[in-house]
Amino acid sequence: MKGRRIFAWALLALIALGGGSLACLGPGAEGWGNKASYHGFDPRSLNRGGDADYTILVPLSQLFYDRVTARRFDSLATFEDPALREFFRSGAAFADYYAAFAEALTEAHFESNRPTAVHLESMDRTGPRRVLVRVRFRGDNSMPLRWWSTEAVREDVWNFDQGRWWITPGKV
Repeated sequence: MKGRRIFAWALLALIALGGGSLACLGPGAEGWGNKASYHGFDPRSLNRGGDADYTILVPLSQLFYDRVTARRFDSLATFEDPALREFFRSGAAFADYYAAFAEALTEAHFESNRPTAVHLESMDRTGPRRVLVRVRFRGDNSMPLRWWSTEAVREDVWNFDQGRWWITPGKV
């Protein structure tokens, strides 16, 4: 009986320690956007009479960036992922975004071009239907003898058109 109690307490401690350390890796640890700054709009606003619905932007951006960090980015499976392509108006727009982001991960020396965590830093309204989203990606460093992580900051433009939000890639 005493052995079972010790085992139960040890299991609870292991779950508590493991759950806490795993929670800090992803965007859900602090809550997506809880500490982000919003300029020019209220993310909880329906924007009645305005051009864009901001209530969906924060959860939609979380869905996209969580999908980006779900696996290695520069792979055929990621490039052909229909869930990622849904955020872009065309295949060419997605290809432009994909190429620029894969290059940024390579230049930042991400191990296997795989970001492991993402943090929403800010959302700035730059027009009636346009928001600039700034995110920080973190991942393992691929440089030899560098045990610390690496990171890259990305600014993406999200446009509201035809009743939905689209990501507009920058020039490559």
